[in-house]
Amino acid sequence: MYLLKLLKKKVRNMSKIKIYELADKLGVERKELLSKAQEFGISAKSTSKSLSDAEVLKLENFYKKSDTSEVIEKEEPVVETKVSKTTEIPEKKKSKFSILSAKPKKEKTEMLRMLPNEKPPKFKRMSAKQGGALVVGGVGFLILSNVVLFGLMTSGYKPTHKIIREEVSATQKASGNGLDLQAKNYLDGFVQTYFTFPEDEKEQETAVKDINAYFVQNLPVISQGIQRTPSKFEGAVMMSLTNNEATYKVTYSAGEVTTKEVKKGKDTTKQNVVKYHDETTLFTIPYQKVGSAYYISDEPYFSSVPDLQATENQVPTKTWSDSGKTSDSVKKDLDKFTKSLFTAYTTDGDTLKLISKGLSLNKGQEFKSLDQATYEAKGGDKYQAIVQVTMKNALGTHVENYQFTIEKQKQSYFATDFKHTLPEGKKE
Repeated sequence: MYLLKLLKKKVRNMSKIKIYELADKLGVERKELLSKAQEFGISAKSTSKSLSDAEVLKLENFYKKSDTSEVIEKEEPVVETKVSKTTEIPEKKKSKFSILSAKPKKEKTEMLRMLPNEKPPKFKRMSAKQGGALVVGGVGFLILSNVVLFGLMTSGYKPTHKIIREEVSATQKASGNGLDLQAKNYLDGFVQTYFTFPEDEKEQETAVKDINAYFVQNLPVISQGIQRTPSKFEGAVMMSLTNNEATYKVTYSAGEVTTKEVKKGKDTTKQNVVKYHDETTLFTIPYQKVGSAYYISDEPYFSSVPDLQATENQVPTKTWSDSGKTSDSVKKDLDKFTKSLFTAYTTDGDTLKLISKGLSLNKGQEFKSLDQATYEAKGGDKYQAIVQVTMKNALGTHVENYQFTIEKQKQSYFATDFKHTLPEGKKE
């Protein structure tokens, strides 16, 4: 009964209270309380509206509960959206190897909040006129691109990737018509194995097995008189390589086996003695490629090494030019310049750049002497120089021949167009 009387007394005290008075009492904004009253269905247009006892009680109860809630928005209603698993940002895949692995985090439902006074984004709609202009612009760009491409093709333009293939092809030609380096590596091994044949009989059996392994299959052999003498591989140079055949120039030591008698006490025994001598031959190997592998497809064969040295009748004669002789004073000046040129060539790169173009500093040699020099006047203060000089390096002294152009510039000279050769003359 006491509680009932106390409640009735409290209700009587709340009668005829206005919204702004209740707001001050609860410690909230007047406009906020007005908005909340309207949400509860109270017909109030201003904060001076009087509230009934039931309305006051409803608003008081709401704000008492709000004091213990986690999320309070004072000016505008809260917009809450639960983030579902399908809208979560995908995490990066974890590496299979890691130093420390973090504990997996528990998934929590997060709340997306709209900040106070934040307006929702407005989506601009494209007008029909703008859409039409965009379509026309795109079509125009495609037409223009095709016209430009057609013009390039008619003018001889070729796609970049085709040019790259041509460059690769040119590189292959420069390195030996696209030399199959894998085939060369395989065949190099066979050559070394074939020409390495030991003296010991047991080791010879192993060597035969190593050679036969390259053939894969046993080729038919009718002859019964095959013999191998000991040999040592010295070196080889590949002379040619095709899709199914390779030729090497091989140098090896061939063993000649002789027998001599050796006395051991009272007994006499025979002992084999092997003497080696150098041989050079052309060794041709038939081979085939199967997938990415290779095998020796037939018996290799030998041929004599051709003489690669040209004869005197095949080559032009090198001679000194006697035409266009210069005066003694001019030759003296040009000889002085030529000596300073070759001195700078072997000692001073800065000076060399000031008096010539086409030579690089060469400190590995020493200029010893100017042995021969002729200068042919070419007009316009230009001379064609033919020069032989003596140079010295770690091997000793040697001669070098040069042709170059000398041009007079004010009180000095300048040399260009260097060639390491003498001119060709007529045969007598």
